[in-house]
Amino acid sequence: MVEKISNYFLDNVLIKDEEVSEEKREILLFGVKRIVEDIPKFTAIIIIAYFLNILPQLGVVFLINLVYKTFVGGAHARTNIECFIYSTLYLIGSILLAKVTYISNIVLVILYILNYILSVYVIYKIAPADTEEIPIINKEQRKKLKIFAFISINLIYLVFILFVKNMEYKEMIIYVLLFINIMTTKPVYRFLRCKYSYESDEFKDLIGN
Repeated sequence: MVEKISNYFLDNVLIKDEEVSEEKREILLFGVKRIVEDIPKFTAIIIIAYFLNILPQLGVVFLINLVYKTFVGGAHARTNIECFIYSTLYLIGSILLAKVTYISNIVLVILYILNYILSVYVIYKIAPADTEEIPIINKEQRKKLKIFAFISINLIYLVFILFVKNMEYKEMIIYVLLFINIMTTKPVYRFLRCKYSYESDEFKDLIGN
C-alpha cells in the first residue's frame, strides 16, 4: 500500500510531465515513502498524546527534534512496526518519565552539564549520524551539519535555561536530548540492525568526518 501510494504521488504530483533519471527517481521515491510511512505513525502518536493530555509537551519534544536531531541524525528502525514502537517510547516516554521522576536543582544542573558534554562529543565525533540508506557523503555538507548541530544545542540550552521555569519541562528536555544523543551511538545502530554510511562498502572510501 505504501509503495503504491508513494509511486502514485511521485509520478502524478511531484514529477508529473518531468523527465528525471532513474537514480533521481529512486532518491525521490525513498523520501516520499518515508513521508507516507511517517504520517500514520505521527498521527497515532499525537492521538496518544491527546488522550494522555500531553500535547503541549509533545510539541516541545517535536521542536527539539526539529532543531537538533535534524542535524545530528541517528539510527532508524528496519520496519514500520519497530519504528512506531521505538518512536512512541522515545517521544511519549520522555514526557512520561519527566512526570514520574523528581530531580533536585543541583542534580538537574549536573545532568545539564553532563548532557551538554555528551552532546558536544556526539557532534564532534559522530554527527551527522547517517545511514547507508540515506548517506551523507559530501564532506562539506557533513561539516555544515556539525556546525548547525553545535549552534542548535547551544540555542536549546540558552533558551530553556533562561526562559523555562517549569521543572517537569526542564527534566523532559534533558531526557529528550539524552535519547537523541544515544540514538547516534554504535550500540543502538547494532541493536536496530542499522549501518553508518561509512560502514557500507559503497560509501566507506568517500566519507570522512
